[in-house]
Amino acid sequence: MAGHTFDITLIPGGRLTSRQIAIWRELQYSNPELANPCFAPEFTQAIAAARRDVEIGLIRQNHELVAIFPFQRKHGARAVPVGGVVSDYQGLICCQGFTCEPLKILEACHVVAWDFDRLLASQRLFAPFHKFCEPSARINLSRGYAHYVAQRRAAGTQQINQCDYNMRRMERELGPLRFVTHSPNPALLAQVLCWKSQQYRRSGWRDLFATAWGRAIVERIFATQNAGFAGMLSLLYAGPHLVAGHMGMRSCNVWHYWFPAYDRRFAKYSPGLILLLKMAQYAEHLGLQTIDLGTGITLYKNRLMNDTVLVGEGSLERPSCLSLLRHARRKLKSFILSLAGGSFY
Repeated sequence: MAGHTFDITLIPGGRLTSRQIAIWRELQYSNPELANPCFAPEFTQAIAAARRDVEIGLIRQNHELVAIFPFQRKHGARAVPVGGVVSDYQGLICCQGFTCEPLKILEACHVVAWDFDRLLASQRLFAPFHKFCEPSARINLSRGYAHYVAQRRAAGTQQINQCDYNMRRMERELGPLRFVTHSPNPALLAQVLCWKSQQYRRSGWRDLFATAWGRAIVERIFATQNAGFAGMLSLLYAGPHLVAGHMGMRSCNVWHYWFPAYDRRFAKYSPGLILLLKMAQYAEHLGLQTIDLGTGITLYKNRLMNDTVLVGEGSLERPSCLSLLRHARRKLKSFILSLAGGSFY
């Protein structure tokens, strides 16, 4: 398709028609690379309902909608992927192998620079703009939970055995375990988000749920219950105690691991990890074959993941005064870092 001419129009994020949403779903379902719920129209609609900076580039060929470019506009001419910090996967909504001139998309959308940090590396049209790529962790459950457990144990991880021990201990000391795949109770969502906010503040990170838009996005996704996209508030109880919760979302076959949290009073039992394994155990009953854990291969992810997908960080930039300024800033930052590094010798 590289030699073909595309017509690109720009619309506000909240102005999708029912026909455009239907085509979006067709494109997503036709491309296995887009199975994650971050690529669903409902995800972009949730962001657009909470923020006014969401826009969508509609890419047509011969009057047919062939690709969709959702983004958030920052400071006029700069853009980031739709969802920003809450989006763990980014890219065009298109058929597998689709290609065009990426800078033409930016030009048509009146964007000078588009910065991404978790862009599907399989979308090769963006490869020249990657700064680096990294793996995003997954739990592949396509052969069932029992096979997954046997595979992880054979790989030498003791994490599952440790969780089994903690489950038995929790049941002895607190009461029977009960796992809820999804609760529609907004009060329980508020509790899980409260725990997550406390975790953000303890870690010195920005509290996403202290912002009106951050909370609105999660609450809208929590309330969305469609066949191909739904919010998932999963809970773990021990006796009368709610010990852990996870607010995530799912597509037809992928469960996205998003905002896990737990009651710190029960930290010694590792309730968050037990909840994750309960999700993996019940996923096949929901028709879900993958739990996406995201980037940042921490110790628990390294022990529990059995699959990865490559994502890239980088930037598309059209020639402009802004791009020259950004380039100068990067050079200055690199120079300062080199001086700092040199001071140790």
